[in-house]
Amino acid sequence: MVSVVSRALRLRLASALVVVAIVGCGPAATASPASNPVATPSSELTPSSSAGADALVLVGRIVTMDEPPVAEALFINDGMVTAVGTRDQVLALAGDEVPVVDIRDNVAYPGFIDAHAHWIGDREYYSIDSPAAAIDAALSRGWTSVSEQWVNQERLDELEALAADDALALRVDAYLALNFGDEFFGDWYTSREPGPVDDHLRVRGLKIHLDDGSGNVVNWEPADLTATVARADDAGWQVSVHAMSSAAMDIVLDAYEAARGPTGPNPLHHRIEHALQVKDEQLDRLVAMDIPVVIHLDGAADWLVYPEVLAQFDRNGAGNENGWLTRWRDFVDAGLHVASATDAPWTFPDFEPGDRRVEMTDDMGRPVDQIASGMDGRVRMSAETPPWLLDQLLTAEQGLRAVTLDAAYALGDETRRGRLAPGTLGDVTILSGDVTAATPDEIRAMEVIATIVGGIAVYCADPAICSRLERSNGLP
Repeated sequence: MVSVVSRALRLRLASALVVVAIVGCGPAATASPASNPVATPSSELTPSSSAGADALVLVGRIVTMDEPPVAEALFINDGMVTAVGTRDQVLALAGDEVPVVDIRDNVAYPGFIDAHAHWIGDREYYSIDSPAAAIDAALSRGWTSVSEQWVNQERLDELEALAADDALALRVDAYLALNFGDEFFGDWYTSREPGPVDDHLRVRGLKIHLDDGSGNVVNWEPADLTATVARADDAGWQVSVHAMSSAAMDIVLDAYEAARGPTGPNPLHHRIEHALQVKDEQLDRLVAMDIPVVIHLDGAADWLVYPEVLAQFDRNGAGNENGWLTRWRDFVDAGLHVASATDAPWTFPDFEPGDRRVEMTDDMGRPVDQIASGMDGRVRMSAETPPWLLDQLLTAEQGLRAVTLDAAYALGDETRRGRLAPGTLGDVTILSGDVTAATPDEIRAMEVIATIVGGIAVYCADPAICSRLERSNGLP
């Protein structure tokens, strides 16, 4: 495989997508399924005009998460999507010098976005020793963007150094930590402005750790949280609040309402993480303020399989008899932006407080698991789907949206990520199958063929092909 490399090197590997067969620039017999509409390119590009050295065309089944939903071809130039449409239209726009990659029976998707994780910052907890190895682990699973959801000054320094060294092969959204438990760090973010560091690192969000997950321990006084959110909102910072319990949900909703009003708008996309226990009236408030929620379709229910844990979520010991837990389908049906994320490594199997170092296997922390588990509710710690999930399951399309469109919305970057359309970033994940036409177990069995960030293949599935490609580019 191609692992993490510098951007300069990746520019020399721009044709790395021969992992799925370069077929030249002429037409070939690849058609999209007749049952799906095909996108039409909306570009004024003329053949051979301004195509860069790293330009390429993908041909095959392209799931766009845009309108229409499926295309035959995709043109990426200078890191951006330039055209999406039929094969003949896109090839005519790209010109004769642009490499064409036929993905054959594989399927291309907008690059998958892990909207809440700790791949880099908490790498030692899952037995990863370096940022490069952590980035590689995310890329090999098909993630093109990860949101680092707890970044202190030391971690920020590391991320900025990686960016300066062109060592971030994927996109990282860093959220600056204001506390953990009862340890508070103050408004240290005020020394900088929110926004991008470069095209791979953005720092525009703050992370608040509000509760311990049961509602028995709330780390903030409501008035302090409200004042903190107001200051952040005034300064243009997105706020991300860890709130698992309904007790914490009331506090954060009050703070957001004080900052933005009971019906929004929510231009900075202030968001709520985990949202395990949500009452009906709280769901109504989420909708009224347009607050995105970030859930964990693969793993979060593991936290709730034990009766004693369930009992903690209701101080009368009623558990979930009121139907307040893991309201995945309720969130979607209510029209919320619902992102799904790994929370890596905190949702990994055998991750226990006090003994947090676990060995990560290849079937952990994958976007395909988010989609599949959203469909069948299967959790790793129990062979049975928890009863409260049976009426909360999602479709494959809804799960796919949760790691593309809605994940991008949760990051406040929905105009550039989460879909494939002219003007979006050239981030693509290629899988060995179509998640929209597969069973959950078939989805779990799918392989990542390539992970592409800004038009550059930063992960390839076949080491032999990638090694030949490196040699063809004059690399040692």
